[in-house]
Amino acid sequence: MHQATSDNQTTRAEVNVDGSSSLAERKRERQRVRERERRRELYQTDPAYAERQRERQRERQRGRYQTDPAYAERQRELKRERLRELRKDPAYAARERERERERQRDRYQTDPAYAERQRERKRERQRDRYQTDPAYAERQREHQRDRYQTDPAYAERQKERQRELRKDPAYAEGQKIYMNTYKRIKIQTSNKEEAKEQAVIARERYLQSVNSAKNSGDLPLTSNFTETPQSCSKNSEGTAPPRLSVVKLKEYLQSRSPPLSLSERLAIEG
Repeated sequence: MHQATSDNQTTRAEVNVDGSSSLAERKRERQRVRERERRRELYQTDPAYAERQRERQRERQRGRYQTDPAYAERQRELKRERLRELRKDPAYAARERERERERQRDRYQTDPAYAERQRERKRERQRDRYQTDPAYAERQREHQRDRYQTDPAYAERQKERQRELRKDPAYAEGQKIYMNTYKRIKIQTSNKEEAKEQAVIARERYLQSVNSAKNSGDLPLTSNFTETPQSCSKNSEGTAPPRLSVVKLKEYLQSRSPPLSLSERLAIEG
């Protein structure tokens, strides 16, 4: 009987302990719920608190991202999956393109080094395409001619640019080389197109040499550029050497010095 009483007391004690634990757990759960509610309300109403929480979250993610490769890979895969789903939405794709353009515009205006790099890349692409795509080059020239005739403001800017160019001794000398070469080739071949092509190449060759001479300090000799393949010295037998083709001469010039920019080409070609 004493044993039964002891068992009953133990059972009641266990029940009391279990009940106390259950009450404590429910109390803690209510506290957690209230804390989550309080944080949610703070997050919505206190921008400073929200920013601190976001920064803490980013810091925790960065720490785990660096120390847990499996977590990092899961996060990357989740991000890729979200992006794949989002890209299926034309509206999202349009918004992303607009955001990217806006970011580029802002950086273009606020970062001079970035703006200069972008302009140089654009000029380089145009130079490459101008040299390798004759159809593109012709379209550009045609576009410039049409715009010159239909856009008075553009025409005035081009005239002003020409006036500024004429003040440059190198440009003036290049124009003389162009005219001398054109006249000589036209007399020799009676072919206006070939004369113009050779004259443009001779002028470009001179202007490129001027740009190169700025670094070395040597002045180019104009006589070297007014001489065309026809006026080269005769060989040992006293006969004139064969004249280089325009394509070969262009390749030679491109290999000797950096090409002119598209705007420079269009300016000197009129």
